[in-house]
Amino acid sequence: MQPPARWRAGEEVRGRLGTLASWVSGDGAWYVPCLASLETIQELCRKENLTCKSLGITNRNLKSYEVEYLCDYKVEEGTEYFLVKWKGWPESSNTWVALKNLKCPLLLQYFHSDKNEYLSRLKRGKAVILKNHIKALNPVVAQYIVKKAKQRIALQRWKEELNRKKNHKGMILVENTVDLEGPPLDFYYINEYKPAPGINVMNGITTGCECSDCPAEKCCPEEAGFFLAYNKQKQLKIQPGLPIYECNSYCRCGPECPNRIVQKGTPYSLCIFRTNNGRGWGVKTLQKIKTKRFVMEYVGECDPNLQVFNVFIDNLDLRLPRIALFSTRTIKAGEELTFDYQMKGSLDVTSDSDAVSPVRKRIRTVCKCGAVCCRGYLN
Repeated sequence: MQPPARWRAGEEVRGRLGTLASWVSGDGAWYVPCLASLETIQELCRKENLTCKSLGITNRNLKSYEVEYLCDYKVEEGTEYFLVKWKGWPESSNTWVALKNLKCPLLLQYFHSDKNEYLSRLKRGKAVILKNHIKALNPVVAQYIVKKAKQRIALQRWKEELNRKKNHKGMILVENTVDLEGPPLDFYYINEYKPAPGINVMNGITTGCECSDCPAEKCCPEEAGFFLAYNKQKQLKIQPGLPIYECNSYCRCGPECPNRIVQKGTPYSLCIFRTNNGRGWGVKTLQKIKTKRFVMEYVGECDPNLQVFNVFIDNLDLRLPRIALFSTRTIKAGEELTFDYQMKGSLDVTSDSDAVSPVRKRIRTVCKCGAVCCRGYLN
């Protein structure tokens, strides 16, 4: 099957080489994955003098060499050498380069930091003496350094992807100081709900408030029979369990309306980080968050510092609220963001005292939040 002549911008090289063919048809884009390794594709690019940003091959390094990371270390005849992985070149092209010829202080810092981290964990790892009096790293240490470098690159690419997709003001950082795990393969960053098959989400909004200065006049919350959720400082002022009705796209008020908080997205910079107790990936704030402030929206398909509220903006279907998380207390910068999976105060929950069939006992998931007042289970 021959692809049409009109290729998507930026995809021609990948299509010709087969790593990710992409062309535009009448009903969208088609992607054809390739089983060839990244190294093989890079070698083909070099041979054909082709550039591809996604493969790390640019006009800048097509004919030149740029250090991507450092793989190993040795001392030979009094001269220090580092094994260099060149950006956009396969590992088969790695070469030993004298330290005096390297102009990559940050990568050298990473190399020594990763080496020391590994050795400190093992409390061993003296350099080994090879034949011809060549002093070198233990191969196990070198392997760890390479894995760490590859992880760092993968996490950096993930961070860049997340920040391209986000639609809010704050930045997203990624951090793993626990293990060599890279970006989770089953994680997809989304800005809005993705309904499951068979669920029809109708807008349901055909009108909005006529306020010129919300909420001085009758506004959306009052129309729905509830109170305005925020005060003048944009802090939450209603009790858990009450819904939040924000102004919508039909309202006369503008984007600076004080009743438009959740829809603007989180104003805080957050960090996705690897937890050290087997809980996988978590989220922490990089800024101090005052109490009763909107933090983020939960858009899915414990002492908790976030409370869940149902929010209605452009959809008034009570079965399909947007789920917003507000701070229950002041949260320090660097503190993990947590919320109660049972979402008490926002959704109906079945308590432990509810009747459970002795035949059908519910399967419970252990919680690892570590809070003193934790119930011990997520459900």
